Order: sequence, then C-alpha cells, then structure tokens
Amino acid sequence: MASWFKSSAKAGKPAMTAEEEDNHLRDVERALLHLLNDDIAAADNILKQQESAYHYLGRGISSFISSMLGVEKELLREAANQLQAAENKTWEGMKKAQKEPSAYRSHIYPPGTEYLLCYAVSQLTSAICAVLSGSVTEAIKGFYKLRKAFLTLDSIMQIEGKYLRERAGSGNSLGARLDHSSTASLASGGPSAALVTSDEKAAEDVAEKLHGELDPPDVKVDASDTTPLAASKLHSRLLEIDPASVGITSHTDIFIHSGTRLCYGVLLVIFSMIENPLFTKILYIVGFKGDRERGTRYLWQAARFDNFNSAIAGIALLGYYNGLVGFCDILPTDAGADEDLSGYPRAKCRALLTDMRERYPESKLWKMEEARFHGYNRNLREAVNILSDNSTSQMKQIAAINVFEMSLTSLFLHDYELSAQCWKRCAKLSHWSPTMYAYLTGACFLEIYRNNRLSDPATAEKYKMEATEYIRKAPPLAGRQKVMSKELPFDQFICRKVSKWEERAKAWNVDLVDATGISPVTEMIYLWNGARKQNEVELDTSLEAIKWEKLSHPEKLRGDLDETALQALLKACALRNLKKYDEARVILTEEILNHDRNEFKGYLKDDWTCPNAHYEMACLFWAEKDLEGADHKLNVIECEKWLEKTKWDPYVLDGRLSMKVTTSVVTVKRHKDIMGYD
Repeated sequence: MASWFKSSAKAGKPAMTAEEEDNHLRDVERALLHLLNDDIAAADNILKQQESAYHYLGRGISSFISSMLGVEKELLREAANQLQAAENKTWEGMKKAQKEPSAYRSHIYPPGTEYLLCYAVSQLTSAICAVLSGSVTEAIKGFYKLRKAFLTLDSIMQIEGKYLRERAGSGNSLGARLDHSSTASLASGGPSAALVTSDEKAAEDVAEKLHGELDPPDVKVDASDTTPLAASKLHSRLLEIDPASVGITSHTDIFIHSGTRLCYGVLLVIFSMIENPLFTKILYIVGFKGDRERGTRYLWQAARFDNFNSAIAGIALLGYYNGLVGFCDILPTDAGADEDLSGYPRAKCRALLTDMRERYPESKLWKMEEARFHGYNRNLREAVNILSDNSTSQMKQIAAINVFEMSLTSLFLHDYELSAQCWKRCAKLSHWSPTMYAYLTGACFLEIYRNNRLSDPATAEKYKMEATEYIRKAPPLAGRQKVMSKELPFDQFICRKVSKWEERAKAWNVDLVDATGISPVTEMIYLWNGARKQNEVELDTSLEAIKWEKLSHPEKLRGDLDETALQALLKACALRNLKKYDEARVILTEEILNHDRNEFKGYLKDDWTCPNAHYEMACLFWAEKDLEGADHKLNVIECEKWLEKTKWDPYVLDGRLSMKVTTSVVTVKRHKDIMGYD
C-alpha cells in the first residue's frame, strides 16, 4: 500500500479537518439509514447538501441500491455514472487526507484509509453494475475493477491484522505462524493467488490471548479438536468479543473496520456460490476464490455495529440464508447446526431480524424478511398477510421486490387469483423478466380453468381465454433482459415450453390450453423450491393439481416421457416433504431413473427433470439418516453419491440445481468430518 500514501493535496484547496470529515461521514450514514427506513426524501435532502467525497459515495450508493433492487438497465447506467464520479472523488479525498496534517489520524490505519475504503466500495458497486449490464465487454471490465477493489480490501485487512498482532504482544512463535499470509500491494501488481489469505487467523489468536477462554460454561471446545463443529463454536463465540476491547473505538475506525468486513465478506460469499462456467472461468483468471465460511463470519462481524454497514451486512446475511441457503433441502442437522455460520443458524438469524426490525421499524426490507421466515416455517398465509401490508414503498424497486415475493408466496399457497394479480403488478413495476411475469399469470389462469372445466363451463371459458392470452404473450417478450449477453434461463425455459404446447395444439387440432401438460404452476413451485414452504394442506393441493384427470387430453400424454417424468418428480418432491420417503423413492426409481439419461435430451424436451430426480434421491437419503433404526453412515454416504450423480451436460436451468448441490456438498462434507466418516 506504500504507493497509495505518497500523493500530495492540491494547493489552494481548503484544509481538511478531522471534525469536518467526521461530520460529513455521519451525515451520509444518517442519509443512507433514512433510505433503508423508506424515507427517500430525507435521504436525498441530506446527500445533496455537500460535495464531500462521502456525499459523492452516498449518492452513488443510493443510486446503486435502487438499481440493484430493480435490476433495470436505465437505473444501472445512472448508478454506474454516479459511482464513477464517486470513485474519482474518493481517490482525491484519499490523496488529500494523506497530506493534510489536520485530517483524521487513526492509531490503527494509515492516513486516508477511510477514503481508500470508499474508493474500493465505489469500484465494487460499479463492477456489479457492469456485470449486470448485459454486455460481455462491460462485464469483463467490471471483473478487473472487482479485482482492484478486492486487493484494496485485502490490504486493509492486512493492516488491521498487523495492528492486532502488535497489540497482543505476540511472540516470535505466534508471529511466525501468522506470517504465512501476505498480499502484494496494488502498486506492485503482485500475484493475485494470495487474495484470499488475509489475517483472520491473527484476529482469532489475538482474541483468545486478550479474552482467555471463549466458550461458555456449558459449551467447551477441546483445543486439539479441529472438526468443523469445534470451529463453528469458536467462530460463533468470536462474534461476542467487543471490538472496543482491541482499540476499535473511534467513529471512523469503526466505519473502516465494519465496511471492510462487509465488502470482503460479501465477495467471499458470492464467489463461493458462483457455478456458471463462464463466470467461474473469469474469476479463476483474475485470481478470485470464494470461502463462504469466512465470508459469512465477516458479515456477522460487520453486523454487530449500529451503522449503515451493519444494516447492509444484515440484509446480505438474511438474503444469503433465506434466499440461497434456504433454497437448499440438505442443510446441517447436527447439534452444532445453529453455530454453523455458513449453514443456516436459525436462532441467530431470528435475533438479527428482531434487532433490525427494532432499529428500522418502517423499513419494508426487514418486513419482507420476516415474511420469508414465516414461509420457511410453512406458514404461507401469514407470510402473504405481512407482504400484503408491506406492498407500498416510496422506493419503486422495494415495492417491486415485495410484490414479486408475494407473487411467489401466493403461488405456493395455490391462491391462483391473487398470484395472477400479483404477477400483473410485477410486470408494471419491473422490467426484469416480463416473460416470466406473463407466463405465470397465464399459468395461474390455466389452473383456475382446469378447476372449473367440468363443474362451471362458463367460468372456465373466461379463464381459458385469459390463460391463452398471457401464455402466448410471454415468448415475444423474451431476450429484453440479458446477463453477459445471454438470455435469462427462465426466458429460454418458457419459450421452449410454450413452443412445445403450440406444436401439440396444432398437431391435435385443439386450443393451446388444452394441449398443455402437467400443472405448469406446480412445476414452477418446484423450480422455486416452494414445496419446502408448504404445509400438508398445500402439499396435498399440489398432488391434486398434477393428477392426469386435471388435463383436457390425458390419454394423449400418458405415454409422453416429458410428462410422466415431470409428474413423477413433482409427486416425489411433495411426498418427501410429507415424510413419505418410501413412496417417493419408488416413484423416482420406476418413473425416471429407470430411463437412460439420453432419452431426456432432444428438441423441446424437458432436459432438467432427470438430474433433479438424482438430487431428490440425495434429499431422501439425507432426510432418512436420522430416522429410528436407520443406518446413519450409509445414508450419508448414499446422499453424497447421489449428489455426485447430478453432474450433467449443460441444460436449461442447470444453475438452479447447481446452486443447491453446491450447498449440499458443503453440508455433507462438514457432516462427514464431524462424524468421522471416511
């Protein structure tokens, strides 16, 4: 970092004072907290009052949050421009702070580090905008900007680690153990392979030295125990250490400490979740490697403070647990599961949500997370109630996310009329995926048509027309939103699905909706893992929706492998969630797994059902491992084998399964280590 701290401030500019800097930082943090509390007017008013580097970054972050919540191109472009201005201004601020003797001076970090962090934040957020812009060229530029931000963050972590070692007065032995991690400075452009080797171990050793025994009286960890369970308990207890006890007390130092951990943690978690081959290759080229355990630990450390960084860390954590980890069916079940920060520590998440709801009572984001918790407790009706009350927001993007969440939740609840109206609102509020919004509106109307086809022909005819309109409306809207110049996976999936139905309708000489196959709604519930949130009544409704009798022409589809495999997969998933494991296994074995995988490939075929059937088998073995009389070890090993079998040639929606498999593999490996299985 030496080269960063040699610049001189331009002559003629007013001197920078520590008091003024701190006031600017506090103003911007206050503005951004207003933003999170759904008070946009107050936030904008504060952010426009000054022209400091902090205010520039604040305006950039405000624009970035808006663009991320809506992920719309115009907003992304506006955010990119704001962030570029912030990048330039924070670099100037850093150079000035290095030179001005009246500027803030930390006893931990070199002069100007607070602006260097802001510079890295502007680069990081700008890079994310570039990746989502739809352009491969811009995305690649974004990845290299991401690399620079990562190097900067890692270097700040190195400085803090060195300070902690010195404060602890560590001896030669300890120092030698910790000196394995070093990162080349940005100026020297050193190798990027060391990017993930920050001094977290130093912080842990210092924490132990300063505070003695970390474990509570009822939870002792053997120092010689290196299992993930012991490590989880240690890392969990580390979160209770007061940063003030190691000298992190000033407002600016807390800003640097929490902000660095927030950004560093987010990057480590995101990199650990990426399975897209193109993204993975680019990350490898620029030297990135994810680590979800360390990443989540940093986020929990950042979430301890009462500032904007803490709030964003909280959003990131609950988004990770409720959105990514919660999407998976194979999660830790051992005694230390609630201490596993990279798994799903439910009690900690609940405590975090309670804290954030108290701090930001008007924030729509936290209310939405509360609804998600009800969903994972299989209480979808209460989730819908909360989301319904939470549907208005001063920020259009937050309102759009809330409506999207309500659209899915009501879909899982099989409230087709409500879900259809919500998908219509999504189309008005967001331009992210108009194809999916139209398709699911039509799919909901299709279910209502099927439920009334025999009992109420007049009502059925009305919904038949609406279903036809919206299903046909979906494909022409595809391709309007792209990532890395590629169509969204669901756009591809829906276009292929509708094309198959159109060909059937023409060949059979019937209306489009009468040529559709097994319940498109229940299929989409599976793809969004809604069965994990459904109670017994809702699961039974799913089973009812996929019966052959619901179709207009079941006799034409009973011999179609696409339809029989889809029905078997959806039925097996519902039965698994009803704890009817033997029935689910028989269906998967006799209806899908007895076919060669190549039978599922070809023009307009559903190529995703077979690999997902293998994942369902893994889920069954994981669920059965703790049953009375079960061979625990055998089930764990079988689960791992079936996860390995999910590796497949590329297919539409493969990213959705790979995300679940990635989390599952980590969970199984951790469990095997704890149990001592080879």
